[in-house]
Amino acid sequence: MSLWRRVLEERRIVVVPLLTALVINLLVIGLAVVPLSRALANDETRAMDVKLALAEANRMARIASDTKASQTRAGEELKKFYADVLPTNLSEARSLLYLEIATLAAETGISHQSSVFEPEEVENSPLMRYRTDVTLTGEYSGVRRLLYHLETSEKFFVVESVKLGQSGRVQGGPGGGTGGSLEVVLQVATYYSRPVAGGGQ
Repeated sequence: MSLWRRVLEERRIVVVPLLTALVINLLVIGLAVVPLSRALANDETRAMDVKLALAEANRMARIASDTKASQTRAGEELKKFYADVLPTNLSEARSLLYLEIATLAAETGISHQSSVFEPEEVENSPLMRYRTDVTLTGEYSGVRRLLYHLETSEKFFVVESVKLGQSGRVQGGPGGGTGGSLEVVLQVATYYSRPVAGGGQ
C-alpha cells in the first residue's frame, strides 16, 4: 500500500473535508471572485467614461453660455451704435455730411464743394449708405488737418477714397503750406438705419 493511500485511509475524516473545502474555494474563485473582479474593472472604466463625458458636457455648456453672453453683448453694443452713433434717417445723414464737412473746411481754411449721391441700400444689412464727393481746394497742411479731423471725428464718417483733382497742383514744399494750392477729391460716406416699409425717410 502506497504512503498516500495509507494516509487517505487513516486520515479520511480530515483529508476529505479539506479536499472538499479546496474544491469549493476553487469553484468560488472561478465562478464568483473572477467575474466580480472583471465586473468591478468594467464598472470603474464606465465610471471614468461617465466622468469624462460629464466634464466634456460641462465644457460645452460653458462655451455655449459664453457664446450666448458674447452674442448678447454684441447685440446690445450694435443697438447702442445704431442709436447713439449713426444718423437715424436720411435727413440726419445729409446734414451730417454737409454741416460737418463745411464746418471742418471753414476751420482749416479750405474751400469746398460737394456732389450729392442718392442713398443706396447695403446688401444683407438694415443700413442705408449715403455718400458725397467733396472737392477741397487749399494748402496741403489745411487739407491734411481736415482729413485728420474727419478720420478722428466722433461722428461716423467713412473716407472711401482720396484722389488729386484734375487741376490739382502744389507750389512750394508740401509741409510748409506757403502759398501752395492743392485740389483733392474725397468720397465720404455715412450710414443710417433703413426706413421701415410704409414710413418716411
